[in-house]
Amino acid sequence: MKKLVLSAIAAAAIAGSAFTLSAIAAEDNAGPPGVEWMMANQSLMLDAKLAGMKAVLKLTPEQEKLWPAFESAVRDGMKMRMDMMKTRMEAMGAMREKMQSGQRPSPIDMMTRMSDHLAKASEAVKKVADAAKPLYDSLNDEQKSHFGPLLRMLHGGAGGMMGRGMMGRGMMGKGMMGGGMMGDDMMDPPAK
Repeated sequence: MKKLVLSAIAAAAIAGSAFTLSAIAAEDNAGPPGVEWMMANQSLMLDAKLAGMKAVLKLTPEQEKLWPAFESAVRDGMKMRMDMMKTRMEAMGAMREKMQSGQRPSPIDMMTRMSDHLAKASEAVKKVADAAKPLYDSLNDEQKSHFGPLLRMLHGGAGGMMGRGMMGRGMMGKGMMGGGMMGDDMMDPPAK
């Protein structure tokens, strides 16, 4: 059964890679991909991961009825994450402009921004957990043994719903405000 799980994960990764490569090849612009491109890529990867997870779980007709709520919560969480990423990029651009003009961001403003981010992330994770509970409770022991690793695949890594952008290193980095949401460069004094 482990081979089946690994096969599904590999298939999802290959499918996502194929979409990614074709998207990159289609790009006429040599600049870095924008948020819209990243959102489209994340959506394709999420589709592949959800399909792979569902296939490996081999849901019964009764369990199938519980899948849409779980999938919807996961998709909503990913959309929220991408919206937050876009907002964060815009805010960081504004902060960089202020820093270049010699203004330092207020640590209170930065903590407030982090608090808002954590509250939104917490709410999204709670919605996924609430939607996953009835589905998980309906699974047999074999399905439950696959659910955890598949859920980690679904939300793990840089491209996942709860990966670097929501719960991992990317938000808080090396410390409370270093290397992540606030960025190392936000904590350093402006260059003179």
